[in-house]
Amino acid sequence: MANAPEADKNNPSEDSSEGQTLKPRDDAQQVETKPKAAGSVTHTPNSGEKRHRFAFRPTHKAMFIGLGVVVVILGINAGILGFLLKRESSNSKAISDKGVSISPGTLSKLGVNDSQIGTTNEKLVVDPSAQFNSKVTVGGDVKIGGQLILNSTLNATTANLSQLQAGSTTANSLNVNGSATASTLSVRGNFAVNGTAQFQNGVTIAQLLSVDSNAAVSGNLSVGGEMSIGTLSAGQLVVSGPIQLGSHIITAGHTPTVQASGAALGSNGSASIVGDDTAGTVTFNAGAGAGGTGPLVYVLFSSGYSAKPVVVISPVGSYADFFVANVSTSGFNIDVSSSNSVSPGGSYTVNYLVEQ
Repeated sequence: MANAPEADKNNPSEDSSEGQTLKPRDDAQQVETKPKAAGSVTHTPNSGEKRHRFAFRPTHKAMFIGLGVVVVILGINAGILGFLLKRESSNSKAISDKGVSISPGTLSKLGVNDSQIGTTNEKLVVDPSAQFNSKVTVGGDVKIGGQLILNSTLNATTANLSQLQAGSTTANSLNVNGSATASTLSVRGNFAVNGTAQFQNGVTIAQLLSVDSNAAVSGNLSVGGEMSIGTLSAGQLVVSGPIQLGSHIITAGHTPTVQASGAALGSNGSASIVGDDTAGTVTFNAGAGAGGTGPLVYVLFSSGYSAKPVVVISPVGSYADFFVANVSTSGFNIDVSSSNSVSPGGSYTVNYLVEQ
């Protein structure tokens, strides 16, 4: 039992609560020991006995202090990293909100040879080609010195164009105050012309053409299909094919002049005419000494024909002796072939039809 304290002192696994101070020593150096109490036995190790070295073990307090230092360092690093990330996010947001500021050196590389980008009075000149992959909004006017080539649709609220050349153009409403030249114009809706419309070349109308007012055609008018006309007024009508009329033929024009100058009509005979150069009725009255054969009356056209026409007469009544003579571009005669057909004081009527 007296050796128990000495054995505890030499056991390295049972250290005191206080820290040990390690000092280098020689193996031959004697182990320093504390003074022993009276009556204790001093153990001196033999030369062949294995010596025990002191092992360093940190206390719990030192361990907690070390862990605290590590946690503080990690916290400081996390704070610095968060601050840097926040500042980078703020810079990115400022760039997206306010745009990108380009330095004068960068603008010089891009071909900007005027002032910096700032006020509306300054000009930005870009010498090389510029491509914008997204939308471009311009608050002021845009002046293009060269051609404007669009690969997509042009949407414009109001367009004032001095000259427009378009291969294919679709317009819901087109107002042209000046001149407009179109090689091919396709109008799906209404086409209103308030002024004069001049067509220098051919005009093809696939469907109905409705003209509310007068239509003046200075050149030729060719109609391949059916043409329905309420009233046709023509200075000259040339028809190459047959004419089919579903109603009456009514002629109009100035009334010709009739002269009762034939010897067969007598010395004081008279004549009158109703109609025009195409058709009409001649009425003549025989005077004293009427009878014999030869001319009765002469009809003078109000407007002469370009060539000698064909004149057909039809006496009203049983007077087969009346016939046409001396037909010319100016007029014709009505003659009698029998001396017994006309009597003094008699009245006679003859209808005529003239065609060229």
